Amino acid sequence: MTGTAPHLCPLVFTSTHGGTTREARRLQLEARRGSLVRVHRGTYAVAADWDDLDARGRHVVLTRAVTRGLDRRCTVSHDSAAALWGLPRVHDAYADVVTVIDPRRTTTRRSTDLLRRPGSVPTADRDELHGVWLTSLERTAVDVARSASFGDAVLCVDAVLRRLVLPDGHRTGAAVEAEFLRRRTRLMSRLGPSSHPGGRMARRAVEFSSAWAENGGESLLRVVLFELGLSSVELQKTFILDDRFLGRCDVFLRASGVAVEFDGHIKLTDPEILAGRTPAEAIRLRGRRDRRLLRHPEIRHVVHCEYADLVFPERLVELLRTADVLIDPRRVTDAARVARRRFVGASG
Repeated sequence: MTGTAPHLCPLVFTSTHGGTTREARRLQLEARRGSLVRVHRGTYAVAADWDDLDARGRHVVLTRAVTRGLDRRCTVSHDSAAALWGLPRVHDAYADVVTVIDPRRTTTRRSTDLLRRPGSVPTADRDELHGVWLTSLERTAVDVARSASFGDAVLCVDAVLRRLVLPDGHRTGAAVEAEFLRRRTRLMSRLGPSSHPGGRMARRAVEFSSAWAENGGESLLRVVLFELGLSSVELQKTFILDDRFLGRCDVFLRASGVAVEFDGHIKLTDPEILAGRTPAEAIRLRGRRDRRLLRHPEIRHVVHCEYADLVFPERLVELLRTADVLIDPRRVTDAARVARRRFVGASG
């Protein structure tokens, strides 16, 4: 999204109930003409603003519209809370319903634009964000870990741990590691026994989690490498030679001496990341950095991959094989099957 932030996207509400009032008919007419978009019953957004939103942004706007008329005891949760917090996920498809935990419900109930889950949310597990009551970061991580796929759970938990452990950016050291272990243990203790629905997968995801993945792409890269049998990886590894900083790589495969860099499209398109440089200049700087890293005796190869290589693990395997990384062909077949379920199955 490049325009209005979703929590600032203006909403137009009908001031009276019913679809036959003069005001409601006027808004319906503007929606038919294309100047407005109906977001929820009696709630509209300016079409230009709506068109400028990505899938997450539209879900945030839908959440704002739906929760406006809910009891304050209802708490936005699960995927909807993750969307509000801006937590990453494997794909950008969101359900067309807002999920809330409603203490008045004893069973799950779905209605238009709303999924109500039974349960209660303690005050310590509630936060208010842009006027919406939602589950805290920790509670959101626990709920997503219990209900999502392994990939989505890891991306969410990684991001939450990074915000809690490294709020000011990358750091290392004994104190940081101790804080990470404390936070992760706390999440584990909140999952409950593995016999609970989704408990086993949730514990597996939290045990696998890390606070050192800088974004969802790096978390997903680590998941795919794990599925390929490359479990011994180091995230954001810093290399120094003769007291000189050479660089920091996204993933380091120590057993193979291979530094793996995740090059998302954003690195060549985001003005903030480019910092006044052209994409061509950014690529030249990347090459210089690679040559510096290769001076270090522990690094034999530097491999660059992109999002498509995670969608199709066979492509990532070919890149790694050029760097002499040995991977069991059976692992490749299994990882490709998992990737098809993860991406194609998500929309098919």
